[in-house]
Amino acid sequence: MGLFRAIPKLLHKHVVMACTAPGHQHVLRNGGLRFTVVPSRFQENVRKASSSSPYPYTMETAKQKALEVARSMHQKHGKAVEDRDGKPTVQSLPPTAIVELIDGFKGSKALFTACKMKVFDLLGDEGPLSTADVARKIGASEGGTGQLLDVCAGLGLLDKTEGGYSNTPLATLYLLSDGEYSLHSFIMTQEEVSWPFFSYLDFAVREGTVQAQRALGTAGEDHYQECFYKNREKKLQFMRAMHGHTKVAARHVATAFDLSGFTSACDLGGSTGALAYELARQYPGLKVTIFDLPEVIEDAVFFKPHGPEAGQVSFVPGDFFQDTLPEADLYIVSKILHNWPDDKVHQLLSRISRSCKPGGGLLVAEQLLDEDKCRPLPALMMSLNMTVLFQARERSLSEYRSLLQAHGFTDVRAVRTGSTSDAVLATRA
Repeated sequence: MGLFRAIPKLLHKHVVMACTAPGHQHVLRNGGLRFTVVPSRFQENVRKASSSSPYPYTMETAKQKALEVARSMHQKHGKAVEDRDGKPTVQSLPPTAIVELIDGFKGSKALFTACKMKVFDLLGDEGPLSTADVARKIGASEGGTGQLLDVCAGLGLLDKTEGGYSNTPLATLYLLSDGEYSLHSFIMTQEEVSWPFFSYLDFAVREGTVQAQRALGTAGEDHYQECFYKNREKKLQFMRAMHGHTKVAARHVATAFDLSGFTSACDLGGSTGALAYELARQYPGLKVTIFDLPEVIEDAVFFKPHGPEAGQVSFVPGDFFQDTLPEADLYIVSKILHNWPDDKVHQLLSRISRSCKPGGGLLVAEQLLDEDKCRPLPALMMSLNMTVLFQARERSLSEYRSLLQAHGFTDVRAVRTGSTSDAVLATRA
């Protein structure tokens, strides 16, 4: 249990594992940790008899292994020790990290395909199942199904035993299409929207433009509608995607700061209410208004919880770029600012600033970049995704501080939650 409490603190770190034991690696992958294996050549020289209990011996051995690996790597830059000529060698700097990058898209596509074919739903209902049983039930070839299942097992998503394949706890929590914290629809959105756009990443980099024409055959701002609101089925899939991606971090965001001093809040673009309902659960005295497009609000009822918090949340239709914003003590923008280029961000913040009374608050839920813009990797990838889709981006705390101060907000603070959204809180001067 102590290990799994420590894993969230390591999710955004460069983790190097000195142990090659498959069982140990499997446990860490099931916990959601990504790591690089650098085998230790340390020869145990600590005498067990010198330790009064197994714990000091184990700790000292682990420390010696870590030091041996550290000597072979420059931790700051991720470079291996150089040879006598001052150049790295393939022995001291194996291509493992490069090969993992090359194969990265293959792992993503395997996940997309398994979700699309409802493999995790099937195993959640009937697992463990053999390759033949899975292939028959999903209507696929046995050979191809076996390869896909083995890759998912290698990725830590499935367990493979003599009895067949079954979901790991990670898959059960996040990959079932009807799970409370399901990311299934978010994954399908990445498959259907982000994947085609990323095929034209080189054009996006060269031209500095959204590649809607090449990816979708459409141009202009209408590509947002084309991507996510083309029809009711697409709209509901996008709403489920945002619901899941928001819900997994909702409690982290809602409790990042003490918001008990606010009695009313307005969640701009709050969609299904995933964050609003969590805020209501955490703060029984808070009334939350979700302000979103009419076509979104008409289907938000499908996501309404059964608890008492439902009575604290209301919905008002409108466009936050055009219509009057509802009055509130606290305004919320969750996964909104990263959707828009800078001019639109300034336009929205200007409207919020005019509506927010002195002493009121603004809560921003986005993934924060470090000040050097090179970490953490999930925020970097999301920023690149927003650039490719909308010529938008994620920001660092100093960038948010400058941005919000320019619109009359002070006391800009941030909490890194370790989840899919961080939290930034500012006060209207």
